[in-house]
Amino acid sequence: MERVATYNHQNTLVQYMMKAEAKVAAEQVRSASGLNSTDYKGIASDSGRLVNLESHYRRLEHYIDEGEVVNGRIQSMYDAVGGMSDLTSRLSALITGLQGNNAAGVEGVVAEAGQLMEELGGLLNTRQDGRYLFAGGRTDQPAVDLDSYSAATYPSSADTGYYNGDSTVAHFQAADDFVLSYGVTADQPAFEKALRAFSLIANMSTDPVDTDLLAEATQLASDATDGLSIVQAKLGAASSSLENTIDRHVDEQLVLQTQVDDIRSVDLAESTTKLSQLQASLEATMSLMKILEENNLSKYL
Repeated sequence: MERVATYNHQNTLVQYMMKAEAKVAAEQVRSASGLNSTDYKGIASDSGRLVNLESHYRRLEHYIDEGEVVNGRIQSMYDAVGGMSDLTSRLSALITGLQGNNAAGVEGVVAEAGQLMEELGGLLNTRQDGRYLFAGGRTDQPAVDLDSYSAATYPSSADTGYYNGDSTVAHFQAADDFVLSYGVTADQPAFEKALRAFSLIANMSTDPVDTDLLAEATQLASDATDGLSIVQAKLGAASSSLENTIDRHVDEQLVLQTQVDDIRSVDLAESTTKLSQLQASLEATMSLMKILEENNLSKYL
């Protein structure tokens, strides 16, 4: 005579049902969240790789965020140098107007040269986010102090006594293997020559006009304009290099994000199919248990 289910059979089915319920619950979470697991334990085999990918992603994010700040400084310096170049070009035009016998507007030129010199000093003291950009490493104090600048006289010589900064050249770690140097200090020759040219005109005698002084100021202004163009070009190149580096970081982040998603995210179609199969299996187990309960051996004793 064949017996119906015993206690051991039922106990085995209960354990199987509990495991099936746990699998269904886990798959429901995966399907709802879109994630293979909400913690590293659930993806133990890939957890080490995932940690490395996420760490690399955060490092790139730091480079990008800091790079954008640095590029903002470079752009401010670029614009400031462009403004300085405009000032020296204006000075050259003023000096040209004094050539020959035309000295009628000399006092106005002297006054305007003084004003332009103040503007140049202001541009050299360009400040961003509390940092004086042309002061080298001494970013907490103005780069130049025109009050301490001795008036230039003909024949003049280089004088950087106005400079309050140091010789530190600003740099930025833009990538693991790339350090960008972008610093420009206000004691560089182009700036010094510009200030000296302005000072010569702003402090010159108006009667008579010293043509030799005008000639020197003209040459200094021309040299300064050329030098400022070079400084600006270098800043432009630094900005372009940094922008390219940031773009590469962004592209690499997209690749990393795809790799992270491949580890973390589930295939929703696959998960939905698997969930249906697990639920069907669970329902079958529950149906079998119900049948066993209805045909319990005790009913036949």
